[in-house]
Formats: sequence, C-alpha cells, structure tokens
Amino acid sequence: MKQHNEIEGINILEALKVIRLYKWSIIGMGLLFLGATYLILSIKQPTYSSYAIVKIKNSDKKNLSLSSYIDIKKINIKEDIALLKTFYINDKVLNKINYTVQYFINGKEIYHQIPIHVDHIERLESNFLGKKVTLIPQKDGYKLKISYPALTQLKSIITGTPLPQINNRLFPYKKSITTKYFTIKIDKLSNFKEPIEIKINGDHRYVYENIIKKNLHITQVDTDVPLIKISYNDTLQERATNYINTLTETFIEESIQTKSEQHNKILQFITHKLDAMKEELDKSERELETYRVSNEVIQPSEQAKVLITELSKIDISLSENQLKVSLVNNIMKFIKGSYHLDAIAPSLMELNDQPTLELISLLQKTQLKKKDLLSELTPKHPTIITLNQKIETLKRKIISNIKGLQRHIAQKSKNLKSLKKTYEAKLKKLPTKERELINIKRSYKVSSKIYNFLLEKQAENEIAKVATLSNYKVIDKAYGNFKPIGVSQKNILIAFTFLGIILGIILAFIRNALNNKIRDKSDIEKLTSVPIYGTIPFAKDQEPRVEVYHNPNTPFAESYRVLRTNLQLEMDPFQILLISSTIHNEGKNITTANLGAIFDMANYKTIVIDLDLRTPTLHKLFELKPISKGITHYLQGDASLSEIIHHLPKHSLHLIPVGKIPTNPSDLILSSRLPELLNLLKDRYDYIIINSAPLGRATDTRHIMQFSDINLILVREGYTQKSYVSNLNRLAQQKKFKEIGIVFISDERSYELL
Repeated sequence: MKQHNEIEGINILEALKVIRLYKWSIIGMGLLFLGATYLILSIKQPTYSSYAIVKIKNSDKKNLSLSSYIDIKKINIKEDIALLKTFYINDKVLNKINYTVQYFINGKEIYHQIPIHVDHIERLESNFLGKKVTLIPQKDGYKLKISYPALTQLKSIITGTPLPQINNRLFPYKKSITTKYFTIKIDKLSNFKEPIEIKINGDHRYVYENIIKKNLHITQVDTDVPLIKISYNDTLQERATNYINTLTETFIEESIQTKSEQHNKILQFITHKLDAMKEELDKSERELETYRVSNEVIQPSEQAKVLITELSKIDISLSENQLKVSLVNNIMKFIKGSYHLDAIAPSLMELNDQPTLELISLLQKTQLKKKDLLSELTPKHPTIITLNQKIETLKRKIISNIKGLQRHIAQKSKNLKSLKKTYEAKLKKLPTKERELINIKRSYKVSSKIYNFLLEKQAENEIAKVATLSNYKVIDKAYGNFKPIGVSQKNILIAFTFLGIILGIILAFIRNALNNKIRDKSDIEKLTSVPIYGTIPFAKDQEPRVEVYHNPNTPFAESYRVLRTNLQLEMDPFQILLISSTIHNEGKNITTANLGAIFDMANYKTIVIDLDLRTPTLHKLFELKPISKGITHYLQGDASLSEIIHHLPKHSLHLIPVGKIPTNPSDLILSSRLPELLNLLKDRYDYIIINSAPLGRATDTRHIMQFSDINLILVREGYTQKSYVSNLNRLAQQKKFKEIGIVFISDERSYELL
C-alpha cells in the first residue's frame, strides 16, 4: 500500500519542498508572464465579428421550361459556399470596402474622418507589404518614417544592426513622391497634429490572401436547412458589418446577373427565330389572300384535308426537332470545353435527358469534393488521383450520352423527312389548283403553330428571368456584437499567469534535478549510510565570538545541546572527537568552537585543538590575544605541553591554537609527537575536540581520524556537493577509523522555521 503522502510514485512532501525552495523564481515567472501578457494585450487591438444569414431557395419544379436550371435537384449549398469564398466575388467587394490602405493614430485604426487620403500607389516592394509608415505632419508638408515592431527594434539594438529608413526629407501634399520602397501620393483632407501610421496592403489579391481568407467564415447553419451563415472578423466592428452586407449584396447581384445573361441569350435566340417566323407567317398570309382573290374559292377534298393536317404536323415536328439539334450542338460545344454546367442544364431539361442530368449532378458533387480535399491534400494523394479518374469517367459518360442523344435526334429528323416525302408524293396526285391551295394553307398553319410556340417560350423565359430575383434571400442582415470575440482579457491574464507559474514549477523541478548540492537530510540518507548525529544552523565564521557563550538560551545554542546529547547517548564512551568538512566554508571552525563551549557549559573538562594548520581561526573565535606558541611549536619540539595550552579568561574551556603557520603542515601531522600528545591529554580531560582541515583539501585529516573515537563530517545545506557525501561510504568502510558521523548544517532561515 502506498504511503498517504505519495500518489502514484510521486512524493508530495518532496514536491512541496522543491516548490518551497524555488518559490521566488516560480512567483517571478508568473509575474513575468502576467506582465508580458498585459503588454501584448494592451498593444493588440480587439477583434469583432459580424454575420448574416442567407437563405437559398429552390426554383419552381413545375416550370420545366427551356431556361429551367438543374434546381429540380436539391440545391448544392457547398457550391454556393465555395463561390462566396472565391477571390472573384471578394474582389468585387474590395472595390467598395477599402483595405488597400489602413490608417492608425496612437496605435488605433481610424475608419471615419480620416484627415489624409493615400492613392497612386506604385512600385511597392513585396517585402514592404503590410508594413507601417508613420506620417509626421510638418508646417509645409510631411516627413515619413518606417514603423517597426518593438521586438524588431530590440533585436536591432542588441545586434547593432541599423533598421532601414526613408530619407529624412520634407514631402509636399497632393504630389506623387518616390522613395526607395514605393511611390505614392498623399492628399491632406483636414488639419491634424498627431502622427498618422499608414499601412499599405497592396492590391486586392494580397488583401484577399492575407486578410480576407483567414477572417471570412462561411458555414451551413443546418444540414437539413438551406441556410448559410456568413461571418467576418475584423478589428473594426463597423467595417466587419459593412463587409458582410456588401458581400451578400454582391453575391446576390452576381447570381442574378449570371442567370439573367443566360436567359438573355436564350431570349435572343427565341427573338431571332420569332422575327424569321413572323416573316414566314406574313408571307403565308399574303399568298393565301392573293390566291383567294385571283382564284375561285374551292373547298379542298377530304383527302386534301388529311394531307394538310399530316404535313403540318410533320413540318412542326421537323421544326421542333431542328431546335433540339441546335440545342444538342450547343451542349457539345460546352461539354468539350469548360463543362459549364449552368449552361448545359437548361438545354438538357428541354431535351428531357434525365440520365445525363443525373450524371452532371454527380460530376458536380465529385468536383466539389475534390476541391474540398485539395485544401488538405496534395494533387498526388491517392484520394485525389481516384477522384480525378472518377471525374474523367463521368465526363466521358456525359459526352457519350449526348452523342447518343445527338444521333437519336438526327435519326428522328431523317425519319420525319422520309415521311414528309411520302405525303408530298400523294400530294402530287391531286389537281394543280387544289395542290397549290394545300401548300399555301399548310405553310400558313405551320408558321402560325411555330410562331405561337416561340411566343409561349419567350413568355416562359421572361417570367423565369424575373423569378431569378428571389433565388437568394437575406434572412438576417449583418449583425455584430460590440463585445470583442474570443476569451476575455481577464481570463487570458489569469490563464497566462497560471501558465507562467506552471512553467516556473517545471523549471524548478528541472533545476532541482540538475542541482548537485545537498538540499536536506533526506538527500544525505539517500546517498550514504553514515548516521546523522544532529542538525545545527549555519553561522558565518567571520563572526569573532562563540555564540553559545553570549546567547545560551537561543535556538542556536539549543541545537548544540541536542547534538551533545545525541553523541553521548548513541556512542560508547568516547573522549576524542574530530570535526571536519568536505570542503572549505561549511562552518567547520564555528561548529568546533561552539561544540567545545557547549561541553564546557555542562561542566565537562574539555580542550579544543586546532589542527587546521593552513588556515587557523579558532584563536580569533575565542577572542585570544596574540599567541606566541601553539601546536606547531609542540610538534616541532620547540615547546612543552604547558606552553601551548591556553586558558580562556571567562570560561574553563582550554584551547591549543595553531600558533605559527608551518611551511610543511603534512609532515608535522605525521609526527610521532601527535599521538603522544593525545595520550597525555586523555588523562587530563573528559573530552578532546579536534578541528582538522577539510577532507577535500588535504590528506592531513585522514591521518588524524585514526586517533579519534568519532569523526564528525559537516554537510552544509545547499553548499556541499552530493558526490562528496556519497564518498563517505568508502571512508566509513575503512577499519582504521572507529566511527564516522555527519552533522547537517542547515540554512539559518530554514532552521528558524523548524
């Protein structure tokens, strides 16, 4: 079972220690993200959104006239969405909504009452598109300065690379000026004093690709409802609304214009035929009238009446079939060219070629699917290749169907002409006057029938032309909320502040993992089996006094009492205690002095020996006057024991200082007089405390350690390297040393919190 302070292998207490250790850097990272986010939000202009709803209605399915669209099928809304996104439509909108030049004052864009007007933009460098130029008003003109983002300016300062600028000269208004980057003309429309930033976006294609496309969003409201939602995002609410309104108006106007042009072509064709047929009808009427005036009116026989009726039917069928021949020939021209489905559909409806209509509908859907996929896939993707093959197959089938229809119509014309010859042969057997009357009446009847037929078609197409006005309808005009879109600035600030704190915590754990210094006692326990006898606070060696003497009732003094008690309880009776450290500045000298003093304060007869021959310090801590002889004199044979033992003026603690710093400290330590000295002191003192050099600095200490009953190694929090602590294991395994222990030196501030 996992311990209560661990979750899935994560030690919560350890994590909290790391966070506590690096708390200020974590807080600093959070504040840094907060400040940076606030700065960015204060510079960045808010974005607004506006949208409109457009309904797409089906054409009247009952009106299957020559000009009827393929709308008898379900409207393909994807095609309308794709059309609304095209540059073709948006280019017309950009003629009315100006994006070529934008104007800013104090970082905010202005849309109305702009005091200047920029036009005649020429020779604009491509890398200058979208950049800002600051116009600085002068008494008799203006000056221009290129505006650079703050990061670009900072980079320029750091690298020492100057940013390109326009020559600092005075330019006149209402005249074309030429700089290194562009040629423009600026007109002054009203007086102004503040500098104006001008952003030149280039032509409509650049504006469409870099501004319009990423801000224009068109979707179907519901898959079962023919409604399209057209939305647009902009830094100016009013311009977003104007753009949507203009786009919907342009789209509807373009749709009406396209359909009107198609209807006009058909009406022109019908009108031309009507004019020709009117002449034929007038001619037939005149011939019939002339014949009646110049000849006696005769009544045709029953056989003649039958011939008139049948021949009239054949001539009418031939005329109608000839119209179909014209239609199918036009279809072949379009189908072999651009596959303009809107032009093909009306003719196919008139020809009643339902199978081909279905193929065209399938072709249209396949082409739209390919277009959608090309936004994510390359032309060489297997799916695109498969769709291309399907499109080519459908085109071949459509062409094959229309060719078959063309042959069928031609065969029908051939059959009608053959049948007409049969009746004309019978007509020749009739008397001359009766035959002439039959021909004249037949001609008149055929002309009248075809003329009426064309008049009917003309009326149908005139009605259809008017009906196109209602194919699209704006349900909701452009509307935008005056509240900026996206997450609120407050939420963004909170989110990025937490992100900074989280990043700070991550960095804290990384720093902690890379840290090779001892942080707390748990690190020591993980690295070595050497026991820890106590924890004492760190105090700087330069303090020239023994603290436990001056303030015996403080937590500092109490920590030394705890260490003394631990040593006496956990160790067999001992006399000689050696204190060392892994490296310099771990608090060895101050620890030795205070530990000796704490034993003295418990009325133990104690002597402290300073065997750190290279950097003697204890005599300063005990505030001794300049000494003449010390341990070096004794080891050299230049002094007796009584000459090197110094008594503290106010305490019973004794001290053997270093004395003169020797030139050969290692040789003196190896002297046989050292163990002799320790044996003499054992008989006189309860405890002998030795202050030796750091282990990592000299080999002297290892020699002295074999004479001591316990060797205490100091490990300082946040200072001692982990590798030094792990090396203590090898030291403890050496049999020549009796006992090795550790004293943890904690940071004084953290100690006060314990």
